[in-house]
Amino acid sequence: MFVVGSKARWGLRYAGVFLLSAATLMLQVTYTRLLSVALWHHFVWMVVSIALLGYAASGTLLLVFPGLLKVEFDRLLTVTSTLFSVSALLSYAASNYIPFDPSRLAWDRLQLLYITAYYLLLFIPFLLSGLVVALAVERAGSRISRLYFSNLLGSALGSIFVLPLFGPLTGPGVMVLTSFIAGASAIAFALNLRGRGFSMVSGWMLVLLVLLPYAGGLLPVRISPYKSLMVALRYPDAKLIETRWNAFSRVDVVTSGLVRYAPGLSLQYEASIPDQVGVIVDGDALNAITKYDGRPSSLAFTEFLPAALPYRLLSNPRVLVIDAGGGLGVLSALHHDSNWIVAVEVNPIVVELVRQKYRLFSGSIYQNEKVRVVVSEGRSFIRSSREEYDIIELSMAHGASASSTGIYALSENYLYTVESFKEFIGHLSEKGFLSVSRWLLPPPREDVRIVSLAVSALEGLGVPDPAEHIAVIRSWGTITLLVGRSPLTEEEIAAIRGFCREMGFDIVYVPGVEPSEVNIYNRFPEPIYYRLVQGMLHVEDREKFYGGYLYEIGPATDERPFFFHFFKWNRLIETYENLGKKWQPLIEGGYLVPIALIQALGLSILFILLPIRRLGGMEIEGSRSLLTYFFCLGLGYMFIEIATVQRFILLLGHPVYSVSAVLFSLLIASGLGSYLSGRIKPGNRGHILVLLTVGLLTPLYGLVSPILRSLLGLPITARLIATPIIIAPLGLLLGMPFPIGVRMLTDSKRGLIPWAWAVNGCASVLGSILPTILALSFGFSNVFLVAGVSYLASLWMVIHSRA
Repeated sequence: MFVVGSKARWGLRYAGVFLLSAATLMLQVTYTRLLSVALWHHFVWMVVSIALLGYAASGTLLLVFPGLLKVEFDRLLTVTSTLFSVSALLSYAASNYIPFDPSRLAWDRLQLLYITAYYLLLFIPFLLSGLVVALAVERAGSRISRLYFSNLLGSALGSIFVLPLFGPLTGPGVMVLTSFIAGASAIAFALNLRGRGFSMVSGWMLVLLVLLPYAGGLLPVRISPYKSLMVALRYPDAKLIETRWNAFSRVDVVTSGLVRYAPGLSLQYEASIPDQVGVIVDGDALNAITKYDGRPSSLAFTEFLPAALPYRLLSNPRVLVIDAGGGLGVLSALHHDSNWIVAVEVNPIVVELVRQKYRLFSGSIYQNEKVRVVVSEGRSFIRSSREEYDIIELSMAHGASASSTGIYALSENYLYTVESFKEFIGHLSEKGFLSVSRWLLPPPREDVRIVSLAVSALEGLGVPDPAEHIAVIRSWGTITLLVGRSPLTEEEIAAIRGFCREMGFDIVYVPGVEPSEVNIYNRFPEPIYYRLVQGMLHVEDREKFYGGYLYEIGPATDERPFFFHFFKWNRLIETYENLGKKWQPLIEGGYLVPIALIQALGLSILFILLPIRRLGGMEIEGSRSLLTYFFCLGLGYMFIEIATVQRFILLLGHPVYSVSAVLFSLLIASGLGSYLSGRIKPGNRGHILVLLTVGLLTPLYGLVSPILRSLLGLPITARLIATPIIIAPLGLLLGMPFPIGVRMLTDSKRGLIPWAWAVNGCASVLGSILPTILALSFGFSNVFLVAGVSYLASLWMVIHSRA
């Protein structure tokens, strides 16, 4: 029988769990970044489910192999954490040799085998990490509150500490450092062994320090051959010039024949465009830095872009370019004699490239006296701006390949919502225009969805007839929406018609357009874009019109900010038929997530039911309410975590910032709650009051969007400070129920602790995937409502277990 050690021994164990938890969160963040570059963003969901399943499986492992509990405690912790450190590197290195590519899922059945192998390899380190924590939870006894505090505190610091490391170390370097920190946790456990095992772990950590400078070569990121970067590098004489990392992106600079960035350039333009250097973000979002020698003639091609339309209607405008990237929109504004230009770009690496390394190549446009460059996200910038603009341009931030496949289907995008368009239109001068361009995607989907946003935004601003404020034109590859603060005049409508005739662009809609004027130059069998826009502008029951269309083209809102999700769950078969009986666009467009849900559900059932045979004569019937309690906690906590992360992207401007700030705030507060929970007796009034308060308070957090919008104009530092202030009250309470629940498992039910750990972990897996699926259809507020109900269900389980 194991005897609990002294305070000193448990102090080292707390330290070991703290370091291991930090390393585990760092590994999870690193995996998501590497897989976003190598594959697609969908695999963020796969990493989250893999990590949580590893934790769930660790509890099942202890029940199926109870002999593990008889091994010397600190030795087992030391060995397991060391194996975690080693497997973190080896699992990723081995996964690079698996020829898995999601782009081939539609026609290569072997890809299903490869994705399973991928899953299992990346699963190993999280299983080992979960095993360490599960062992510690099982042995903690009355120390569970402090142990859980160490676990949550380590996880919180790991989630925030990892971000600034990507710049100096790169993704592979962060992977090696994560392994080193895991090794440090093994050192903490080994100190309880009076030196045994210490030298082995120390030797491994020394090896890691030696490997750190060579991480990029030893752990290369194997990028899908179908992503823009790899396609660009297959061109003759293509060259990868440099690669840079920051917290939320990898930026590659290339020269290649693929780089000809002039979206929708008129076929009437017969000259060559200037030399360009490709700037590719996360392997696929292609932009370019254009050579500018100061001569107006070198920018003549910008007159032939669809985005040049508003410059035909205004003289010497004041211009705001959102997502300025390599500066094409800025070049166009300079060429058209703009009075002054504000260029907003979220990625500081791209701005630094244009400003410094390619300063002479780009004609020093970001140092031009007319140009002010702001590193910010467009939504937060426009809220803080007090200026009025004659032209606000939302440039095409993503490459055609990513857009056309719906690769951002489940990404929250608060730039393309009704509330955002209202902000932009509200910052226009009396004669100003909002210009929005998207890639053409027949059959029409997101390309026409921008019109529904404009219509709803104008109506929200009190415009009686939005159709009088809107013009839509189409090139061979792009669609451009123009929204006027004032109704379009006859002179402006005539100028738009003239521009389209001169450039060979098709009119989709202008006030008073006739059917004979559309679908002339770049012909489709039917004038489908004209008919769709007419329906959006002139039908009486617009919601019925949206509902009757095969794809989702209704306006996205801050409540449901999934602009790029255009597939409808209830019309899957019709969509499959419409896409030529190809599953590939569906997989890339978001249906991989429900597939992951089904997979996670099956494995979760396995991990929950598998221990039953090992429990033998244990009274399972009397334990069901307690296990259901842990299931409800895991489900509710993850619903709150995921929905809060998605909501706070609005406030913080980027998903990575939101993930780190929310996890840090939530885990720190939960850790403190766990520490304080040691004073609450299981099953008493305090326990019931905590669960009741969480159940009633959580739905109120679903109503915070107006608060977040009101804070958007503050500096980013102030918004980061506001994040924990908003989250902490709920987070403090969320940290209490789990450790209290563990203490509910008295000596006679102590054998249930690993099973409770597994049940909680499996519920967390489901809770990491379900919120986004629910938010797509019902909005974030309902996700918080379901989370509140889950905590009230756990309250009922406590009351039931006392009866």
